[in-house]
Amino acid sequence: MAITLARAGLKAVLLDKARFPRQKLCGGLISLRCRDALRQAFGPQCDPPIEAEARGAKVFFRERLLNEVRDYKPICFTSRSAFDHYLLDMARAFGVEVIEGAGASGLSPDRTAVLANDDVRHEAPFIIGADGASSRIRKELASVAIDKRGFAVGLEMEVPRSLVSRDICAPEIYLGLVRWGYAWIFPKERTLTVGVGGLSSENPDMRPIFERFARMAIGSVPALPLLRHPIPFGNYLAQPGEGSVLLAGDAAGLVEPITGEGIAFAILSGYHAAHAVIEARAAHGARSALSFYRERYGSIAGLFDDGRLLRYLVFSRPLEPLFVRALGAGGGLIRKHMDVVAGDADYRDYSRYLTGAALRRLPRMMQWRGGAG
Repeated sequence: MAITLARAGLKAVLLDKARFPRQKLCGGLISLRCRDALRQAFGPQCDPPIEAEARGAKVFFRERLLNEVRDYKPICFTSRSAFDHYLLDMARAFGVEVIEGAGASGLSPDRTAVLANDDVRHEAPFIIGADGASSRIRKELASVAIDKRGFAVGLEMEVPRSLVSRDICAPEIYLGLVRWGYAWIFPKERTLTVGVGGLSSENPDMRPIFERFARMAIGSVPALPLLRHPIPFGNYLAQPGEGSVLLAGDAAGLVEPITGEGIAFAILSGYHAAHAVIEARAAHGARSALSFYRERYGSIAGLFDDGRLLRYLVFSRPLEPLFVRALGAGGGLIRKHMDVVAGDADYRDYSRYLTGAALRRLPRMMQWRGGAG
C-alpha cells in the first residue's frame, strides 16, 4: 500500500515495530493468486525471493496418504524474513519513508495522527492499519470489533533439512489431526516449515498436537524455537475502518477461511486501501476513504463468505468422512482445491464440485456402515 501511494505521488510513511530482517510465523506460500497480486500492486518488475518451487502436493488423513497431485502449475515458497525485507527495500526505492522499531501505540483523539511507541507523533490525513491480527489501530476504533471466537492459533517451526531423514520436495497437508484446521509441511531451500493451525475454541492446547504431528511426520520434535501466533480464520471485519482510518491484511481479519492463506489478501487489501486513499484525496473528502474502500474490499469479502460456508463441508465432524472419501477418490477434488488457491476457480465452483463428489459416495458410505452394524 505504501508503494502504491508513493507511485501515485503521495508522501507515504511506513511504521513498523520490528527491525528487518526478522522472523515471522508464516508458511511462506506464494500462490499464483499471490504472484498476480504482487504484480498488480507493485508492477511487473516485482520478483520476490523464492526458496522452493513445487509442481504438486500431497494430502494425508492422519498418517495415510489420501491423494497426490503432480505436474500442476508452480507453487512457490518464500522465507518471510527475506520476502518482507525485499518489499521493504522496494518501498524505500519508491521513496517511502520507512521507520523501523516504532510500531503504533495508538491514534490521536481526532484520528489525524499515529502515536508511535518511540514517543513520536506522526501526523497523517489518512491512516492504514496493517499491524497484524492483534492490531493496535483496530482497537482504537470504537465502531470496529472483530469476533475473537473465530480466531485460530498457529504453531510453526523451521526445521533444517539435515534433521529430517526423508526428502520433502512438495507441500504436504495433513487432515484429521486438528479440529477445524490442518497440519502442514512446506519445503524451503534449506529448511522445512512444519506447522499446525486450527480454531482456538476447538483446540485449547495445540502444543501436544504439534508434537504428535512432528513425531509422526518428521520423526522427532527438534529442540528449536516454536513460534505461536493468533490467526483470523474467516472472521473478517464487516466494516474495515472508520472514515479516514482503514484496516488491511490480518488487521482486518483477511485470512482465507479454509487454507489460511494470508499474504495474497494482505497485498490485495493494502492495494485497495491505498487506492481508496487516492480517490478520497482527489475528492477532497478524507472521511470518504472508507466508502471508496468498501467497494473494493467487497470483492475479498464475497470470496470469504463463500469459503466460510464451504468449510462446514470440509471441517465439521459429521461431514468430515464424506470430504475425506471424496478427496481420496481420483485427483479431481484436490486439483479443484488447488485451482481455488491459484485464483483460477472460486469457492462456488468448488462447492458444487465437492457436493457432487460427496453425494456420489454417500450411498456407499451408508451401505458400508449398515453392513458394519
